[in-house]
Amino acid sequence: MFTWAIPIYTPPYPGYGASSALVPNVAVGVMLFMAILSLITIATSIYTNKPLPKEEREFPDDLEDGGGFTQVGRVNLYHLASIMIPCMLLVVAIEHIGYMLASFAFLMILQYVIGSRNWIQSIVLSILLTVVLYIVMRYGFGVPVPGPQISE
Repeated sequence: MFTWAIPIYTPPYPGYGASSALVPNVAVGVMLFMAILSLITIATSIYTNKPLPKEEREFPDDLEDGGGFTQVGRVNLYHLASIMIPCMLLVVAIEHIGYMLASFAFLMILQYVIGSRNWIQSIVLSILLTVVLYIVMRYGFGVPVPGPQISE
């Protein structure tokens, strides 16, 4: 998702200094490397039927020495997907239906996923957050939001 979104939303290189895509590209590169490394570790342990080392599957309180804690093996893929899929859909939807509708739908879905069932509160919060972020980006920072614009 990031490798697609960064080139799409990055302004053209002005010809001097560092490119505006440098920091996002480095950050995404590090994230992708760490994710691939983690997946390889998990896949290797599953393929070889060898359990992960104790320090990679237990919380610090469960360890005798209390060191080497990571969350490998504790990832709930359903919860991860329930957050990542709406994020990916947001990036695609902004281009087609605009920032206002896409971010409103994204916030409503995200609130439902995390357990909010008060629809009035979710609608009010989604509208307020969408409008405030639009105003801050468009008029505060002078940056046009992606997708079709409300008024030009």
